[in-house]
Amino acid sequence: MPPLMSRFWYSIVFYIYCVVLAGIVLLPSYFDFADVCPAKSEAVVCLQTWVSALSGWAAFIGAVIAIPFVAAQVREARRQTEFIVGDAMPTANMHDPRETRVDNAYSTRLKIVNWNRHPILIRSIQLMEPTNVELFGVEVEDHDAGRRHILQQEHKRGRMYVPGWVDRSKMPTVAEFDLTFSTADPALIAIAQNDLVRCPITLKVEITIAGARHQTEALMVDRPDALVLAG
Repeated sequence: MPPLMSRFWYSIVFYIYCVVLAGIVLLPSYFDFADVCPAKSEAVVCLQTWVSALSGWAAFIGAVIAIPFVAAQVREARRQTEFIVGDAMPTANMHDPRETRVDNAYSTRLKIVNWNRHPILIRSIQLMEPTNVELFGVEVEDHDAGRRHILQQEHKRGRMYVPGWVDRSKMPTVAEFDLTFSTADPALIAIAQNDLVRCPITLKVEITIAGARHQTEALMVDRPDALVLAG
């Protein structure tokens, strides 16, 4: 559960318990138990009976309120278990390349990390938003030129192979791409500096986890300030 949501639920629970406690304390002052108590029954005994009856409902309300916390703990436990056994989902993110080569001066680096013990096949990289920007170029990044050429051909066929993370004593396998975005939108061109403008970008990376049963997944990647070539 996100921290903001956790604080929200904690606040809700705190206020509910405060209201319940205040109600129990102030109830005798504003409510005549003689009206609802059996005849010849002492007020104190009647109050105890009512509080005892209400405690069951209070416990029920508390259990209902606790459901989101329990569900969040179950999700976190399952996520940790999947990571330990090697069934964790691959992840993806975008950032500026660390290198300053001329050929990637306008590019954004897409990094896909395979945390799964099974290999994955990268099927496609699609630009989802914004509609006034297009994905102009996709180049596989690898320091080995020969390997980079092979991976580029695999990517063009929609079957780029990324080995699984089998040896946990080593770093997980990574696939990297240099992406070039461009726009012909006059509004973006007007605010561009040195033919570059930064825009929020959303990508969808379609992958197949090649386990005993192949599983197709979509990784959504957001970046609020990706470089876009304007003009």
